[in-house]
Amino acid sequence: MNIVLRKAKPEDREKVAWVESKSTPNLRYTPYVYEEFLSDGGEFSVEELDGELVACGKYTPLPDGSAWIETLRVIPEKQGLGLGKKLYDHWIMLAETQKVKALRMYTGVSNVVSAGLAERYGLTLQGTFKGNTTPAKPGDGQPSGFTQVTDGKKAAKLLMPLNDDWANWLVMNRTFYRFSPEMFAWMAGKGMVYEDKKTGSVIAAGARFIPKQALHVAAWGGDADACISFAKWKAAEKGISTVSCFHEVTRPEIGKILAKNGFKVDAGDYIVKGIDY
Repeated sequence: MNIVLRKAKPEDREKVAWVESKSTPNLRYTPYVYEEFLSDGGEFSVEELDGELVACGKYTPLPDGSAWIETLRVIPEKQGLGLGKKLYDHWIMLAETQKVKALRMYTGVSNVVSAGLAERYGLTLQGTFKGNTTPAKPGDGQPSGFTQVTDGKKAAKLLMPLNDDWANWLVMNRTFYRFSPEMFAWMAGKGMVYEDKKTGSVIAAGARFIPKQALHVAAWGGDADACISFAKWKAAEKGISTVSCFHEVTRPEIGKILAKNGFKVDAGDYIVKGIDY
């Protein structure tokens, strides 16, 4: 048995999509992010077993100096042969070489195999989350007095005080970030931060990738109902059909606000495992 781990190439796209379709048929997005995954400064890896491409995984440096593990896929017929372990060995090496602040991943609370693999490499439970979504359609929500905040320092000044309210977590596209000035500067630069000076409200909302799929609310402060109404309006304005928001389970008050505003809770919870360096 010969396992070869290498960087993904443009010509691997169809085979990677096939791997994903077999390993996670209900969560398929690599065709929409493939070019970005090849060029975003991280490392998109594939594995060949005896010459056949059967697994893939992504290591992504984040704006706050941490790194994120995602898109670990192994076709069912080849699971249990050490492919996932070889990827983790590689990611741990990258994290240590690059001296990142932390290395994290997420999985479903019921996915004991994925969680167990992370634990094998020293990643421990850092948070448990509920996902919430609501449809957005033309006519939904109100823009109120929200305007975009483009200055990173101002964005950090507005949002860092919300750290405890959100248990120190921001979530977009199932990528879990810690609160930090670096993250908010990045979000402001991407046009994701808005404030309403009249009500003293602020919201961070956007997407890390596939922006037309959903508008992800990472955090809000001030008038929660006005912030959510603005998010629905912004999504509808952009032709986005879904608004998403995750929160840590120790902050149930966020879930109650979301439910009041028409959000439905995902069937299962999500967990984040990580190691801080």
